[in-house]
Amino acid sequence: MSELHLFVLWEKARFAEKRILADMARELEIVCTRELRFEDEPMRSYRRFYGPSLPDARRKVRSCGGGAFLLVVVRDRAPAYGACMVDGFAYRDVDVRLVTLKGRYRNWAGRRHRVHGTTTRAEFARDVLMLTGHSAAEWEKGVPPGEWRMQLPSIWAAESTGEPFAPGVVAPGAEPSVADARIFLENKYVNDTFLEGVFRRTPCIVKRTSKAVWSIGNEYRLASRMYVAAPTVVPRPLAWHYDCDAAAAAVVMAKVAGPSLTELLARGVTDAQADGFAADVRTLAEALKREGILHRDLFPDNLLLDADGHLKAIDWQLAIDRNHYREDPWVARNWKFRYVVFGVNRELGLGVWNDFHALGKVLALLPQTAAVKEVSAWLAAAAPEMAFAAPPKGWTRFRLWLYGCSLRFQMLLNCRRPEKLARLKRRWRTVRCRW
Repeated sequence: MSELHLFVLWEKARFAEKRILADMARELEIVCTRELRFEDEPMRSYRRFYGPSLPDARRKVRSCGGGAFLLVVVRDRAPAYGACMVDGFAYRDVDVRLVTLKGRYRNWAGRRHRVHGTTTRAEFARDVLMLTGHSAAEWEKGVPPGEWRMQLPSIWAAESTGEPFAPGVVAPGAEPSVADARIFLENKYVNDTFLEGVFRRTPCIVKRTSKAVWSIGNEYRLASRMYVAAPTVVPRPLAWHYDCDAAAAAVVMAKVAGPSLTELLARGVTDAQADGFAADVRTLAEALKREGILHRDLFPDNLLLDADGHLKAIDWQLAIDRNHYREDPWVARNWKFRYVVFGVNRELGLGVWNDFHALGKVLALLPQTAAVKEVSAWLAAAAPEMAFAAPPKGWTRFRLWLYGCSLRFQMLLNCRRPEKLARLKRRWRTVRCRW
């Protein structure tokens, strides 16, 4: 059974246009070629076309250009679906032949991502509608006549569907509607705003950000994987959306009813509670290892007690996939945030994280019952193989050294202000061990 697919040669790939088209004619059946232009400003158009998968629209314009581009619709007479690597990520059920051709054309174009191509039927249906204004069903009948009008969406969204839990597919959509939403916390450092409300009759927490935007989609994706793997220790992800024009995103998570472990420790934890918490910690650790996910910020404030009596790990915004390490572009640019903020692993060194080590520190705060000691010993034995190192470049180390020098200078200026001096000293010690 044949399938329709498309390739897009962005402006700065068109010097290789003849060579690419000649190869397409040999490998595939060319249905249609047409030169198009974005109807809006290129940066905004790229952001709308790629949605949350585009980390930096400004860099995309510099690399690919913002002028006229070539749309090529092709027919693959012998699609071969399977698993393969695409841009460093493992994918299942993609047309392996199309993936190979896309990689070849990108090499000819001189830089990655100057050529866009679809590798699944769903991706073609989405992209062809955005670029031409005509559905895949219309294209199956032939090349749509008349004028084509782009339909680039301003919002991409996903929503969990049904029971058992199934995460929604990230696609053009609408912003999820949260009733009775009210702000209860703001983190101005990363422009995070936290709201509580009700989403489809479920009490929820909404996190919005306008800085680390990509990380919000990352939170929905990785938290969904973790919820499937260990639903008793991870709150359910409900929805997610990304506003392309405002460059802002939000994730909706089921609300965890109880207090944090920090508050529980202040009140006093019984031996029975400690045994239950140790079991939850082990369940969480096993799921993290099985899924290949690194939370990077596991400490008592991010472990909340739910109504079912289980501890749940929250705040997956800066979690990473161990097999496909990728930072949010804002975090990658903000080197102080990237390497200094994760205090739970500060003694491990620069760019090194270990969730098992962090969870071991959490268990050390609980009453040392037999069950707690057993899980602590298991974590300590498994911790060495669970360390994840993303060593920074030399330039990053130098910038951190400069930052440390600036802290030393501020300490001199504030030598008569003991409270601020103490904060600066703590920050300097953290930075010092990281360069």
